[in-house]
Amino acid sequence: MTTADELLGRLAGLDKDALAKVLAHRPDVLEEPWPRRLDVVAARLASPESIDAALLALPMPLVQVLRAVQLCYALGQRPAPLAEVARLLGADVESSVAELAERALLWRDTDGVTLPDLLQRNSFAAEGLGQPVANLLGELGTSRLAKLSRALGLPDTERKPQLLLGLVRFFRDGDRVRALFDDAPEDTRKLLLDMADGVPEVEGLAPAGWAFDHGFLFGTYFGTVAMPIEVSLALRGPDHQLPFTPEEPPFPVTHTGAEAAEAASSAAALRLLDRVSAILDLAAAEPLPLLKDGTIGARLVKKVAKDTGGTPAEIELAIDLAAQAGLLVADEPPPPGRGRKAPAPTLAPDPDLARPAPALLYRLLLTTWWDPAPPEFEVDVEALVRRLVVRLLARLDPGDAGTDVDALTRLAAWHAPMLPTDDLAGRVRDALGEGELLGVVAHGAVTAAGRALLAPERFVDVTDELVSRARTTALFGTDLTAIVPGSPDARLAALLDRVADREAQGTATSWRFSPASVRRAFDQGATTAELLADLRAVAAGDLPQPLVYLVNDVARRHGEAQVIDVASVVVGEPAVLAELAAHRKLAKLGLRAVAPTVLASTVDASGTLDALREAGYAPTRHAADGSIVLPARDRAEPTVAVRDPEPGELPPDPAAHAERLLAAPAGGPVLLRGQLARAMSDRYAGRLTPKQQQLCWQLEAGLPVDIAYGGEHLVIAYPELDGDILDVWSLDERTYRRLELARIDLAQASTPVSLA
Repeated sequence: MTTADELLGRLAGLDKDALAKVLAHRPDVLEEPWPRRLDVVAARLASPESIDAALLALPMPLVQVLRAVQLCYALGQRPAPLAEVARLLGADVESSVAELAERALLWRDTDGVTLPDLLQRNSFAAEGLGQPVANLLGELGTSRLAKLSRALGLPDTERKPQLLLGLVRFFRDGDRVRALFDDAPEDTRKLLLDMADGVPEVEGLAPAGWAFDHGFLFGTYFGTVAMPIEVSLALRGPDHQLPFTPEEPPFPVTHTGAEAAEAASSAAALRLLDRVSAILDLAAAEPLPLLKDGTIGARLVKKVAKDTGGTPAEIELAIDLAAQAGLLVADEPPPPGRGRKAPAPTLAPDPDLARPAPALLYRLLLTTWWDPAPPEFEVDVEALVRRLVVRLLARLDPGDAGTDVDALTRLAAWHAPMLPTDDLAGRVRDALGEGELLGVVAHGAVTAAGRALLAPERFVDVTDELVSRARTTALFGTDLTAIVPGSPDARLAALLDRVADREAQGTATSWRFSPASVRRAFDQGATTAELLADLRAVAAGDLPQPLVYLVNDVARRHGEAQVIDVASVVVGEPAVLAELAAHRKLAKLGLRAVAPTVLASTVDASGTLDALREAGYAPTRHAADGSIVLPARDRAEPTVAVRDPEPGELPPDPAAHAERLLAAPAGGPVLLRGQLARAMSDRYAGRLTPKQQQLCWQLEAGLPVDIAYGGEHLVIAYPELDGDILDVWSLDERTYRRLELARIDLAQASTPVSLA
């Protein structure tokens, strides 16, 4: 198999079930826009990006079989004989070859196994082997090849192709190589055996003259000394086999109980929701400062953890997921003026995005963690590892757990040996830790939420049920405490955090009311009636009288002094102002009476307000017109809402797509550069404006464009021209449309829109 065209022929010969297996193993092929026909499928399957993604998902036995086939190709056996592949591995490989064929990574033919060009290799360092002898010989001149040929006793010739052919045949004959090896000096034999044992390339050799003269070693362009694959295999002996581990490593399982796991999952999920909600509230009041490079600093994590009562790990994950999900948006400050220090970027809630309901917010956080936006030009190893860990643990029965992280790491290495990471154990631990914080994993077992990530059709129901377990009421005590047995829901926690101080959390969470905490609620704009009504709505019984008295008492004192934002003046009753003017702790304010009910301060309104509160008073801040200034920022009403995916937005069904693709023509029209503009020029009698021509060119280049079509507004991309019909992908409808050129109104077309 050398081209996508040959792969197209293979796909066209498959039935529906076989094609569905290929699509299921290679899900990236079905990314939007859906492939129109099998020729598009073949092109996507043959792309380097798709092949790399498929290789990363291969388990150890399939990787080892693929490497054996690649070795056969490197030794000139094309296609690779199945019997030779089996001999190299010492096992029956029929089923493994069939599985690789289902992934379209090779094909089984009557005369062997065919490999695509992109999977052919010339270096086998992972197997302790070097390069094929043909590659090393090809770098030599004719005279050097002739000299080597004579040293090996081969027929003399002056033509380079014949010299190469004879030398390659010699080195691929293991018996002849071993017979010649027996004539080598003893110290050279020892050196060659050491290299053949797994070190095919070294720097600097002493007893190697005989080896160079007889082609057992070659000098490379980089100054190293290399041993050909054929020599290494011959010296290892005719019975040497490549590693083959068809059995999974052992993985001990412990039964922890499904109920305990689900209880821990619910508590973790609700705790994370609480943390995210608290972080969004903090960021709304004051944007969170980031480091200069735009990352989350340890100081910010510690401060938010202290303010919210969370652990640093919880806060770091919550901020990261909220930012990735678009709930928090980075604000890049403008460039500073000359000589001024650049302010750090900040994170603040998106003013246009409505806060999702708790269950929807949890789903947003879960899907962001499970399937994040991929980094540009690199593999997201963290996402691959977390999905692998959840899938491996989800194979266990509910309530069964794998508590041996080292064993889980070995199992993960067997299932994905080609993951590009040097610290798989660390990434597995990170995945487990984050999974515990999200409620996906509990006590080493995958929870219902984790299994729902693997079954999108159950995702909404499972997460709705999990979040519904949150407590919506609290037990209020006469000692001015509120206790929530279990996990509070986000709205209950936000209310209590606003009016009380959180003291403890675990199986139960407690808050304590104080004059300062209640005053904090009034400072944020609460009224006595609203605050008591909100507390009664979440109380499991009547509000205790001490709490009602406390709220009313703070309300009576709230506003006893007014800090006005005009050169800072304090307004209040004469007796109170006289007390303030004489207070020693307030001397730094320079208070002086300018009227019986007015004091002037030498400190601005914010400093005066803080000083009065530190001295035990409960002032309020007012604007110049007398209205109360609230600490929360004025925000416009959100215009964007997060929503659950529609049924058509769930992962594609490989079987349905296989049926559709087999029913469509295998190939079709391809849009050529300039063809659309010419066709539309005919439609407009050659009178396309420069803007209309530009839109045609942008469509051909793959950029989405807004158009008007028979009274409809469409955003289209990926066009193909079929006579007088333009076949396009409609981004809003997420399907293909066939548009008549005569009904497309380019005069109403807007500027192109971004695919992002």
